[in-house]
Amino acid sequence: MPRAPIRTALPRVLVALATTALATACASDSDATTGDDLSTGTDPTTDTPTTGADTSAGSSEGSTSGGATAVMVSGDAFEFGPYTMIAGASVTIREFPEQGTTTDADGHFVFEALPPGAAATFVIEAEGYPRTSTKTFTLPAAGEALERVTFQVPDDATYELLAGVVGVVPDETTCQIATTVTRVGKSIYDPGAHGEAGATVTIDPPLPAEHGPIYFNADVIPQLDLTETSDDGGVLFVNVPTGTYTLTATKAGVEFVAVEIACDGGVLVNASPPNGLQAL
Repeated sequence: MPRAPIRTALPRVLVALATTALATACASDSDATTGDDLSTGTDPTTDTPTTGADTSAGSSEGSTSGGATAVMVSGDAFEFGPYTMIAGASVTIREFPEQGTTTDADGHFVFEALPPGAAATFVIEAEGYPRTSTKTFTLPAAGEALERVTFQVPDDATYELLAGVVGVVPDETTCQIATTVTRVGKSIYDPGAHGEAGATVTIDPPLPAEHGPIYFNADVIPQLDLTETSDDGGVLFVNVPTGTYTLTATKAGVEFVAVEIACDGGVLVNASPPNGLQAL
């Protein structure tokens, strides 16, 4: 099934590092599309809705029988880059280590039966990529489904380059946190920028300033001197001590969903749209 176009930050970082023509490279980004989410979207060739939760989904191991007493969860694994999905990756759940599944050829995965109302942090592992987790979800009621759980994962080389851009050496005893402050009704399934500009992001418990926030500029490059989000909406916190955190976005006249984060050592946490700091 065709996937919606994907808009990404990190390949532009690679361009910025590889050429002195940064302005030209960044200008080409404005019409790019990114991959955060993918269960429902729009086929760009037909303008009709598409869905990732199809019969090609990855298999789930360790699940109990489904039905009205359990919750089905589905989602997709994206590499930072257009039209690139991560196939054959292991997906587990931090709170339920006995549960496991594998992404299919389209990067899609499904958990058939999870406990309703439980906390669930999804974790992906694949060769050539850093170990990456989602935000911590609260699963819906029995018989309901949670869709569009997405991973956005840079490959190892891109991850190292990004660390160089923001001037940090990742400490394996800490985690790195990324999320997107997203406009009402937008997600990564939509073409173009989807961020809510002019918002500030805080983390609780609070951290010293050297940890962030670091905001992405409108050209999709992390810029250390920015004090609020751009149209891109991206934000980073670096070398965060292990623990649980809440991310909150603030902008006059706008209400945002808060994001709960479980920070484990050596993990990149990316709360990607539509599961980041989404405007209501």
